[in-house]
Amino acid sequence: MATSGVEENALRLLGAFYDLSGEKITQPVPVGGPEGQGAAPRAGLDPESTECEVAIRYLVNQGYIEARGDNSSEYVITIAGFDRVREMRRLVDPAAQGERSGMSDKTQKRLLTLLSIGISVGLSQPLTRFIGEQIPERRGIRDDLTEAVLKGLTRTVALVVASIIVRQLAASRR
Repeated sequence: MATSGVEENALRLLGAFYDLSGEKITQPVPVGGPEGQGAAPRAGLDPESTECEVAIRYLVNQGYIEARGDNSSEYVITIAGFDRVREMRRLVDPAAQGERSGMSDKTQKRLLTLLSIGISVGLSQPLTRFIGEQIPERRGIRDDLTEAVLKGLTRTVALVVASIIVRQLAASRR
């Protein structure tokens, strides 16, 4: 919901950038152009007006668009801009949006890596003892294969358990 004229103009302009970019993040979109082409005319703004300049500054400051090259008459929409338009147009699943806001993807990946390593180390110690007791000193290919399968299963179990823990933590932080 827009709270001011500036924000209302900016969000209309953002929607025009979204539409004209063809939902491509790297596609530069002109503010204005010949015969009313560009994001500003599509949003109902004069590309040469002060209100258009203010709306563009607002979008740049919010991180929704970025200037392309030295020519500041073209902009690309950012991921944050895409997310904002999808939110405005209700194109995003509210449940998915809640998941994203709980914990950043980068934090989840780091936590998953640390937990899976810790759980894997914890599970591998009893496994090493078991392998030492069950597999004879004179080993064959079958024994090596058994050890590899057991260690692989241990790492898989560690990753799945760590993933479940991280998802529960992220969901609880919503």
